[in-house]
Amino acid sequence: MFGGLGGTEFLVIILIAIFLWGPDKLPKALANLRRFISKARNMASNAAADLSREIGTDIKPEDLNPKTFVRKHILTEEDQEMLTSPLKSTMRDLQDGTKPLKDGLTDATRDIESTRRSVNRGSLTRGENGSGANDAGDAAPAERTRGRAASFDDVT
Repeated sequence: MFGGLGGTEFLVIILIAIFLWGPDKLPKALANLRRFISKARNMASNAAADLSREIGTDIKPEDLNPKTFVRKHILTEEDQEMLTSPLKSTMRDLQDGTKPLKDGLTDATRDIESTRRSVNRGSLTRGENGSGANDAGDAAPAERTRGRAASFDDVT
């Protein structure tokens, strides 16, 4: 709602402010807060304007982050490419190296899923036609699956 504050947090802040200052002093306290925020914004924009004038480039308050400042005002595009190209090639090599592992895991997952489905189909068939229901070991799974579909967990 307000910069990451939800409705309940905002309500709690208002209630705390009413308890701290009281309903009669709260409007004056909010006006003082508004003046303080306005002065802080003016100071920040004046500092950015002074810095822009000194350096000779147009600087916005967002550019005062050191990484952004260096990227925008000091490095050329060639310098940026020179710095990022080794990282890009390393990332590409990692992706190429892990692709067979990823493919193998995908295939194994697919095989496990098909095996689970076939086991579930087999236990459903066995439970429905009654084969093996007389065996002592098969009586419990047949009883568990009566009236519902069997699952892989029922078989194991």
